[in-house]
Amino acid sequence: MLKLARLKFVLLVMMLILCSRVTIAQDYVDIVKLNYAYAPISTFDNSTEGNSLRIMSGDLTLPIVINRRTALLTGVAFENIRSSFNPNRIEESVTSLTAKLGVNVKHNVRWSGTYMFLPKLSSDLQQITNRDWQIGGIALMKYVNSRHLNYKFGLYVNAELFGPLLVPLFGIYYTSPSNKFEANILLPLSLDLSYSIGQQTHIGLKFNGEVRTYNLHTPVENESKRYLEKNSNDLYTYFQYAMKNGVNIQLGVGRSIGRSYGLYDEEVLFAIPLVKFGDNRSQLNNDFADSWLLKATMIYRIKIQQDTTAVKHEKD
Repeated sequence: MLKLARLKFVLLVMMLILCSRVTIAQDYVDIVKLNYAYAPISTFDNSTEGNSLRIMSGDLTLPIVINRRTALLTGVAFENIRSSFNPNRIEESVTSLTAKLGVNVKHNVRWSGTYMFLPKLSSDLQQITNRDWQIGGIALMKYVNSRHLNYKFGLYVNAELFGPLLVPLFGIYYTSPSNKFEANILLPLSLDLSYSIGQQTHIGLKFNGEVRTYNLHTPVENESKRYLEKNSNDLYTYFQYAMKNGVNIQLGVGRSIGRSYGLYDEEVLFAIPLVKFGDNRSQLNNDFADSWLLKATMIYRIKIQQDTTAVKHEKD
């Protein structure tokens, strides 16, 4: 117990330093996130066959403070998907493991930047080959307008199995003067609108959009270099309860919109959100039809103390 208390204290000190010096306009940091999503009945397009879809994911973030303006960012993220991706086929499992290696730099009182290298292992893990590895990265600039508002601009790039994926990013973070309403938006990837209905309870609306690919080692008929392409757009409402020890429990229900889990063995030139250039691929399976989705999330969150003195002085 003593060792655990000391570790928690060290993490808290690290996050307080990091967020008071590098970040502003957000009074908490999420150290650990664990997610479980379940679609109880997922039918295929043009088919009465169906099965369930189960997704487990997690995210760990740990900073290493270098000085007042610079912090190294480390961590790991994972995702596991289990389902049958074609009618009358056995259930398959795919997994991604992503290392997060980056730096956060405070350039001046208004501007800061996060630059992160994201190598990833993404496949069914039947064996490990060169095709199981993907290289990606993100550069995200943040402009602090006030203690209640900031803007983000950036670019995410990843070497997917269908080809290079480039995603321009634009974000807004806003909290109301009463701190009851919070908007955390990073388009086109995520949207989180939250309203406090009590000291420890929130209700909210979330959108998550993802494009990921997983290498598959099990061939089907004459297919070679087969991979799974996940395109998910999940919109759901949630209820969140915050415990005093920093653990937050979030339960949500919603709907998938334009969801696709396509099997392919061909590539495109490159892709941006909603558009793939040179896409002459033939899909090897039937897509899931959209369905209802149940979600449960556990978050370990640390509250931080905002430092807005510099911004206030600049305005004066």
